[in-house]
Amino acid sequence: MLFTTLLFTAAGMGAGLFLGILGVVIYGLAAGVQPDMRNAYRHVAIPVAVTIGAIAFLGAIMLEVRARRTRA
Repeated sequence: MLFTTLLFTAAGMGAGLFLGILGVVIYGLAAGVQPDMRNAYRHVAIPVAVTIGAIAFLGAIMLEVRARRTRA
């Protein structure tokens, strides 16, 4: 359960960072400013990773509870 949560959190961090970098680069090109890549981590990647990790953890708990109920 914890391994899958960690796996989904890491995947969410990677996907969030990728989307954050794309967003920051596109914003920098559109606004004509030097993009600050720290914003990709701070405002996109970390919140996405925390959200996906929490959803994965809750989903894993729900699956475990359902499996325990059907066995008993």
